[in-house]
Amino acid sequence: MAELSDSLTQLLDGRADQIGMRIGADGGTTRSAMHTAIPALLAALSADARRGSGLRQALEQDHDGAILDQLDDYLGGSAQLSPRTTNGAGILEHVLGERQGDMAQALSAKSGLDLGTIMKLLPLLAPILMGMLGKRGRTSGGSGGGISIDDIGDVLNREKADARSRNPDIGDILDSFADADDTPSASRPGPSSGTRTGSGGGLGGLVDAILGRKRGG
Repeated sequence: MAELSDSLTQLLDGRADQIGMRIGADGGTTRSAMHTAIPALLAALSADARRGSGLRQALEQDHDGAILDQLDDYLGGSAQLSPRTTNGAGILEHVLGERQGDMAQALSAKSGLDLGTIMKLLPLLAPILMGMLGKRGRTSGGSGGGISIDDIGDVLNREKADARSRNPDIGDILDSFADADDTPSASRPGPSSGTRTGSGGGLGGLVDAILGRKRGG
């Protein structure tokens, strides 16, 4: 069972109208987009966990789950939280690096939200996902309440497998973003468009395939 995805969906579905107002979309389309974006972001986090590129440290230092206790205030822009806890753009840069544009395009093609709106939704969701993951690590971690990166990696892998089983139509997105890159995204310079050059393989090929199917039926 995709416990994290289910918990996040239950938490956010009732706030879809509020989130939609933040990003400039109607609640129904926002809700549908979140149902795709949440498992996609968790899949990307599973790759980050396998790379060992600082996920445990980030969870321990900046994401203890407090954002969940102030969720309405966070969504309204008035939460009393550390800027590092709410830095969605920074989370996406670390986890996705140059692939941010690819994820946004893939999710836009699947959800019906335009690219610019998806680019507003992802950084809004990222701190909430990290907060849920950090809270789970502290609740179910080893003795002393520490976070086991191995356990978190296993949880994220199960989330991805369960989400793929239940949502085969987004399996291509989940598989692509769960693939660990050889180069940790934290070492990549600055933001980029996220589009890759060269042949039609990789995430650029994925986006082309999704858009092609959408246009061609």
